[in-house]
Amino acid sequence: MSNYNRRDFAKLVVLGGIGYTVFSCTDASKKSKSTPTETEKEKEAIPTMPELLPENIKLYQKADAEYQELTVRFNKRFQQSPTYIAQCFTTQGVVDAVKFANFKDLKVVVKSGGHSFEGFSSTNDGLVVDVSAMKKMEWKPDHSLIVETGCILKELYNEMLPKQRILPSGSCATVGIAGLTLGGGYGFFSRKYGLTCDSLQSITLVDGKGNIHHESGTSAILKACKGGGNGNFGIVTKMKFRTYQAPNFFQAYRCKAYKLTTERAKELLQTWFRYTKNLPNTAFAAFVLNGKTLTVLITNYSSDNKGVLDMYNALKAISDKATIGSKRPLARALQTFYGVQHPIYFKNACAGLYKDFTQIEGCIDDVISKVISSRGLIYQVNTLGGNINSAAAEKRSVFPHRSYPYLSELQSYWDKPSQEASRLAAFKEVQDRFYKHGIRAHYRNYPDINFKDFETSYYGKYLPELKQIKKQLDPDNRIQHPQSITV
Repeated sequence: MSNYNRRDFAKLVVLGGIGYTVFSCTDASKKSKSTPTETEKEKEAIPTMPELLPENIKLYQKADAEYQELTVRFNKRFQQSPTYIAQCFTTQGVVDAVKFANFKDLKVVVKSGGHSFEGFSSTNDGLVVDVSAMKKMEWKPDHSLIVETGCILKELYNEMLPKQRILPSGSCATVGIAGLTLGGGYGFFSRKYGLTCDSLQSITLVDGKGNIHHESGTSAILKACKGGGNGNFGIVTKMKFRTYQAPNFFQAYRCKAYKLTTERAKELLQTWFRYTKNLPNTAFAAFVLNGKTLTVLITNYSSDNKGVLDMYNALKAISDKATIGSKRPLARALQTFYGVQHPIYFKNACAGLYKDFTQIEGCIDDVISKVISSRGLIYQVNTLGGNINSAAAEKRSVFPHRSYPYLSELQSYWDKPSQEASRLAAFKEVQDRFYKHGIRAHYRNYPDINFKDFETSYYGKYLPELKQIKKQLDPDNRIQHPQSITV
C-alpha cells in the first residue's frame, strides 16, 4: 500500500502544473553590408569555445559532487545522466552554455523546475542548461512583473500575494513558471483571466546558435512561445507578466463519495459535467476519481455564487460527504493546494480535452471500471472554458485547444520501482480505450512519450507555423528532446 494517503494525492493532483524552460526565438542579428569571402564564411561556421566565467556559468560532469545534486528531478521514475550540466546564473551564462554545446556538438535540453512528466528536462547524453538558480524578480510601475526563469510557483506567490497581485497560473508549489507558461498554463484564476501565457508580455531568450533575442508586442516569436515553446526553439531567461488584483477571499467546496461502483461514479460524472456549464468565470471545478473514492472540488473567489451552490447541492444529494470551507485569505488558501514538494515515483499524462460528456460517453464505463479496480490509478477532469476561450487571446498565441471546456488527465503513484510495471500497464489500458474512442487532442504540459502523432495532438493547426519558427531559430536542431518539434 502506498505511503501517500488520499489527502496527499488530492493535494498533489489538483492543478499540478508542469513544465520546464525552453522557448522560441528569432534571429535579430544584423547582416553586414559587405559580402563575406568564402574564407570568412568558413571561419564563421566553426564554433569557438566560449570563456566560461563563474559569475555566469558553472559546468559540471559526472565526477563532480554538484552534478549529483543537479540531476535530481521531481519524477523519480527517470534517472538520467547527461554528459554535462551547465548551471547558469545570467542570460550570458545561457549564451555561453549554448555556444559550448555547439563547440562540443552536443544536443541541449533545459531544466528549470524539473517537473517534466516524461523527463524532458534531462537526458542521458548531451548538455542540460540548468536555469534554476536564476530567480530575480522586478516590479514595474504598472504592476507588471519581470521574473527570471528559475522561479517556481511558490516563490512567485510569495512575491505577488503580499502585494495583493495574482497571475493565472497553477498551484503545485515547485513547478517552474517558465515551463508552465510555455505550454499554456492554467489554474484557479484562468476562467476569468485566461491562460498563464495570455499574461505574458515579453521575453528574453537565447536561440540554438547562442544569440540573444528580446520579443514583445505582436512578435511572431512571442506568439509561438505562448503554447508552443516547451523545449523547441531556444531558452528563455526572463519573462514579463501582466498581473491582476488579488481577490479578497478564496473558498472551496468538496463532495466525497466512497466504495463506488462504475454506475454510481458515472452518474456523479454526468452530474458534474451538467452543472459545470453554469459556473461563473471566477469558479473552478475538478472531478478526481482515485480508485473507488471520488473527490469533487469546486472553488470560487467571488460573491457570484449561485452556479456554485447549485452544483454543490446537486452533487451533495448523491455523495456521501459534503463540506463548504470558510472564506479564507488567498495566500493561506493556496497553500492547501501546494502538493507534495519532494521527488516521488509517478506517471501523469493528458487523457484528452473534451467539448462535453458526449465525447467520452461511449468509453467512460470501461475507463471508470479500470480506474476503480486498479491500485493507485487516478482519473481527473478539470474545467477550462470562460475567458480561456478568447478570440483576442487566440490571435496572440498558438495554444490550439481553447474551444475545449474540459481537460482530463491520468495519474498513478507508487513507492518502489518494483511496482512500476503493473501501474504503467493499467495506465496504458485506459489510454488505449480513450484513443480507440477517438480522443486525440492533448495538452502539451501533460505529455506522454507514447502519444501517436504527438505534434498534432499538442499543437493542432499551429504545427506548420511552429516548424517554420524552428527552422528559423534552431535549424541545426541543437535544442531537442524526444518530443520536440523538428524541421
